[in-house]
Amino acid sequence: MKYLLSFGFLLSLLISSAQIDVEPTVSPIFFKADEPITITYDVTGTQLAGLNEAWIWMWLPNLDPVFNAPSNKNPANSNVSATNPAKFTKSTPNGRTLFSITLTPTTFFGKSAAEITKLGMLLKANDWGGGQTTDKVKDITTGFALEVTSPSGNFGFYSSGATIPVEVFTSAAADIQILVDNNPVASATGVTTLSHSHAIIEDGEVHEIKVIADETSGSGLEEYVYNYSITPTTISEPLPEGARDGINYIDESTVTLVLRAPNKNNVYVIGSFNNWSIGSQYLMKKDGDVFWITLSGLSSSEEYQYQYLVDGTIRIADPYAEKISSPFDDAEIIADGRYPGLLPFPNGKTTEAASFLRTTKEEFQWDPFTRPAKEDLIIYELLVRDFTDERTFEAVTARLDYLQDLGINALQLMPVMEFEGNLSWGYNPAFLFAIDKYYGTELDLKTLINEAHKRDMAVIFDIVLNHHFGQNSLVRLYNSGLYGAPTAQNPWFNTTARHPFNVGYDMNHESLLTKAYIDRVNAYWLEEYNIDGYRYDLSKGFTQRNSGGDVGLWGQFDQSRINILTRMADEVWNVDPEAYIILEHFGANEEEIVLSNYGMMLWGNMNGSFRGAAKGNSVSLSQLYHEARGWSNPYLVGYMESHDEERVTWDLYNAGFTENYAIKRDKLVATFLLMVPGPKMIWQFGEFGYDEELNNDRLGIKPTKWEYLDVPKRKELFDLYKSLVNLRTKTDYVNNDNFSWDTSGWIKWISINNPDVKFHVLGNFHATESQTSSANFPSTGTWYDYFSGLPYEVTSANQSVTLKPSEVRIYVSQVIENYVDSNPILSIESKILGGELVLYPNPAKEHVSVKSQVSIKEAIIFSLNGSKVLHQSSDNLLNLNISGLDPGMYFVRLKSENGEVVKRFIKE
Repeated sequence: MKYLLSFGFLLSLLISSAQIDVEPTVSPIFFKADEPITITYDVTGTQLAGLNEAWIWMWLPNLDPVFNAPSNKNPANSNVSATNPAKFTKSTPNGRTLFSITLTPTTFFGKSAAEITKLGMLLKANDWGGGQTTDKVKDITTGFALEVTSPSGNFGFYSSGATIPVEVFTSAAADIQILVDNNPVASATGVTTLSHSHAIIEDGEVHEIKVIADETSGSGLEEYVYNYSITPTTISEPLPEGARDGINYIDESTVTLVLRAPNKNNVYVIGSFNNWSIGSQYLMKKDGDVFWITLSGLSSSEEYQYQYLVDGTIRIADPYAEKISSPFDDAEIIADGRYPGLLPFPNGKTTEAASFLRTTKEEFQWDPFTRPAKEDLIIYELLVRDFTDERTFEAVTARLDYLQDLGINALQLMPVMEFEGNLSWGYNPAFLFAIDKYYGTELDLKTLINEAHKRDMAVIFDIVLNHHFGQNSLVRLYNSGLYGAPTAQNPWFNTTARHPFNVGYDMNHESLLTKAYIDRVNAYWLEEYNIDGYRYDLSKGFTQRNSGGDVGLWGQFDQSRINILTRMADEVWNVDPEAYIILEHFGANEEEIVLSNYGMMLWGNMNGSFRGAAKGNSVSLSQLYHEARGWSNPYLVGYMESHDEERVTWDLYNAGFTENYAIKRDKLVATFLLMVPGPKMIWQFGEFGYDEELNNDRLGIKPTKWEYLDVPKRKELFDLYKSLVNLRTKTDYVNNDNFSWDTSGWIKWISINNPDVKFHVLGNFHATESQTSSANFPSTGTWYDYFSGLPYEVTSANQSVTLKPSEVRIYVSQVIENYVDSNPILSIESKILGGELVLYPNPAKEHVSVKSQVSIKEAIIFSLNGSKVLHQSSDNLLNLNISGLDPGMYFVRLKSENGEVVKRFIKE
C-alpha cells in the first residue's frame, strides 16, 4: 500500500489512537434529560491542557448502538447556536486546567426526554490535531440510582499505610451501608450521601468494599462492589515445560496462559470466570520476563472473555488470542448479525479490548490442493469489504465460481486480521492472530480458503508486519497514554519510525522478541488456515537503518533489510517450503534482484506506464518483464492496477475519452499485460473496466458495479480477460522460453516462439491514427486469429500490417481453445451483423440451421487446424449440410451485406 497518498486518512486514525483517558464529572450527579447539566473535564497534566479551545462531541448510545465508532459520532460544533453552545469554557483554578460546558440534553439533541436514556461524550480539539479524550457514557436518572464517586472502577492496588475514601450518593433518601469483607463499617438511614475513610488491610489478600443503598420510600435497591489489595508480590516459579506465549490448551477444562512482559511487576488475569475482579488465585506467577497461570475447572462448552491486568493499570487482551472482544466494534457486528452467537463486550465490567478462549475447537477438514508455480500465478487482489455488498467471507465464497470462470488461480485477500474499526482496508492492524469479525466467523474464512482450493485457486494473505496500531496489546504494554506512542522500554516497537511514510507504530525488526512474534504470526496462518503464502505490505519498511524523512536514502540498497527479509523467509519456508512470499518493496533494483534470487516475488507497479499507454502517450512497457530489470528469475508480479492506484478506465474518462473508446483501450492494455510471461495481478473488477475514482474518498467504500457485466461492451472486456487468463492458467504456452517483444513504438508486438504453439501479438497504441509497420512475424505460412480461428497468411516475416487505433491482434500457429463461448470473441474492430444469430442444434449430426434477423449470404466452414472444409452460399442461407464432415469442432464464418460473424459448432 502506498502510504504517501493514504496519509490523510491514516493521520486521522493516529489522532483517534492518541486518546486520553479522562473521566468527566457531571453536575448534578443525578440528572434528567430535560434538566441543565454541567460537564467538566479536568485535563491537568495532559496534552489537552495546552488547548486554547475545545469542543464537546456527544451522541445517544441507546439510539445508536455503535456509539464507539468514530463515524457515528455527531460533532457538536455543528449544533452551535445561542441556546445550544458546544464550545467548552476553559478555566485554571488552583493551577488546574478545566474545560466546562452547560447544556440541556433535550435541547442539545432536539429529542424528547423519553428518547434519551444515556449520554455519550468526549472532549475534542477543534483542529482535529490536538487530541481527544476517550469515550465515556453517562446514564440519565430514571429511577432510584446509586453513585459511588470514590473509589472508582472495579479494583485497585495500594501501598502500605494508604486509606481509601468512600463517597456515596443516592438520587433519593435511602438506608446506606458500607461493608468491608461483608462486615459493616459505616451506615446511615434516610440520607442521600455517606462518606467513610477506610484504612487498607495489608495482609496481601484481596478485600472487598461493598455499598448497599435501600431506598427509604420505595423499592429501589442498588449495590456497588470494589476489590482492592496491597500491591501484590509475584511468586517466581518455572514456566511449565512446552508452554509458549499466549493460550496453551492442556485439556478440555485446563489452559495455561502466558504473557511476556519484561520489567513489569505483577499481572492478574481478569475475566468472565471471576467477574472481572482481582483475586489472589488469579495472580500470575513469574519466570524471568514471562508471567503465567494455569486455569482449571473451565467448561468445554463455554466461551470465556478475559484480559491481563498489568501492574494494576494496564488492561490488555492476550496478544496471541485468536478472537478479540472489542468495545469499539462488536455492537455493530452483533446488531448486523455478522458473527452469529458473538458475546457482547462486557461494558461496565472492564474497558479496552479483551480476549476469547474456548477449550474445545472443531478440527476443519481440508481438501488436497496443489499450488501453481510462482511464475504461473494470475493473482486476483480482493478486498472483502468492497467485493460484494454483503462484505463477508461467505459472500466472497459464493462468487468463487465467477473467479474460477475467469480463470484466476490465486486470490490475494487484503488484510483480514483484526483491525481498528469495522470499515477498513485492513492496513491498521491491532491483533494479528485474530480475524476481523466484521467479515464473519473463523469457519467462514476457512470455508472460503478450502472452496478456493477446490477450484484450483491458491489463497495469499496480505499482511501488515511493518507496524501496528494503538489498540495492539504489545504497543499498550509500554506506551504513553491509553493508545499513545511506544516508549523506549517497548521491546517490540521503535519510539519513532525508522523510515518515511510510516503509519501506526513502527516495529523493530532486529529485536529478538519481534522476530519471535513475527515468526509465530507467519506460522499460524499457514498451519491453522492452510493459506498458501503472504504478500508483505510495505516490506521496504522492515529496516532499522534510520532514514528519517529522506525517501531517497530509504530506497537505497540496504543489506540489513535483506538480512531481515531472508531470515523471515527462511522461517516461513521451514514451516511450508512451497509458501509464496511476495514483497511490496519498490526498493533499489539491485536489492530486489537479491531478494528475487532468494526465491521471493516482488510487486511490479506498471500503473503509470499502462495509464499513459492507454491514453495514447508514447510509453514503453518494457519494465513489465523481469529480464528488462536484469532479474534472473520470473518473480516480478506485474500489474497495471492495484488498490493503491487510480483505475485505467477512470483515468481515460478523466482525460475525456468516451466509454466505448475507454473499453477499447482497456482491451488493448489488458492483452499486453497478460501476454507477457511471469506472475501477474488483477485488482478486483479491472476485468470489466471499473471506473470509480480512488482519491475522491481514498479508503472509503466503493460500489461493486456487478451490473457492468450486463453491458455488452464491458462483457466483451470481461471475455477478453477470461480468454487470456484461462490461456495463462490452463496451459504453459505463455512462458519465458523464446519470448521476445518490442514496446517502444506505436505498434507494439510480442512474440512467443513456443515449440507447441507460437504466438504473435500486435497492438496499435496510437489514440487516434491507424499505424502501418512491419509485423515482425517469426515465420511465414498460415497463422490463425486466436479469437476466431480464422486463417491469416504470412508471406513475409517483414510484411506490413496496418492496424486501426486501439486495434489488437493475437495470432497463433494453430487453432487452439480460446475459453470463451461467444464468437468472434471480442475482436476489437468486429463488425456486428445486427440482432441475435443462433446455430441449432449444437451439437448436430446432419444439418445445422441458421436463425438470424438479417439475411445470410455465405457460409465458410473451417476445421480446428484452419483448413477450409465447406463453402455454401445462397440469397438467404438457412441450412448447412454437414453430413460429409468428420466428427469434431468446427468454425463457420457467416456473411451478410452488413458484415460477418464467426460461430462454433460440434459435429457428432
